[in-house]
Amino acid sequence: MANMDDTELDILTEIGTIGAGNATTSLSVLLNSKLTMKIPKVSFMNFDDFVESIGGADNVIAGVMSNITGEIEGFVLFAMDIKDAHRLVNRLLGIELSEINAFSDIDLSAVKEIGNILISSYLSSIETLTGISIRPSNPMLSIDMAGAILSFPAVVNSREHDDVLRIESQFEGEDLSIEGHIMMIADTQSYMIIRNRLGI
Repeated sequence: MANMDDTELDILTEIGTIGAGNATTSLSVLLNSKLTMKIPKVSFMNFDDFVESIGGADNVIAGVMSNITGEIEGFVLFAMDIKDAHRLVNRLLGIELSEINAFSDIDLSAVKEIGNILISSYLSSIETLTGISIRPSNPMLSIDMAGAILSFPAVVNSREHDDVLRIESQFEGEDLSIEGHIMMIADTQSYMIIRNRLGI
């Protein structure tokens, strides 16, 4: 899957754009603030390169993770730098954006819900364009170093190959700029189903 042509990248970018558009709408409603988005950057990359793209193994992130089952099987992760997670939660709860405190249980619940919204938006865009039935599991939240989160058994067990699909999205508001990364790992058969349904 790493050797994709321009047509395949264009189609995957369209999936990412639809997902980001849905996520932008949902986040705008949740935060009661108008957000815009930049066109997502979509790529397949080596697993280790993905770790580096989110700040390296030692960078602390908020990771919301979900197994996917149905016609395709795999794993999806929404990763956000911890500072961006604080900014989002602060905006949601009406706290100064520059204030960084330890996450409370309410904060953690908010981060998980935001991650769940974003994951669901992207998976919904795949369903819309392919007609493939995808069932995500209940999301799990972890706040830890990227290397630790990406060594979770659920992630490791989904890795048939070293290449992962990465969708980088950026959301911007009046005084808010948030960057997030979707990582999707699926087995070879699942990728073939997606490609066949997309006619590529």
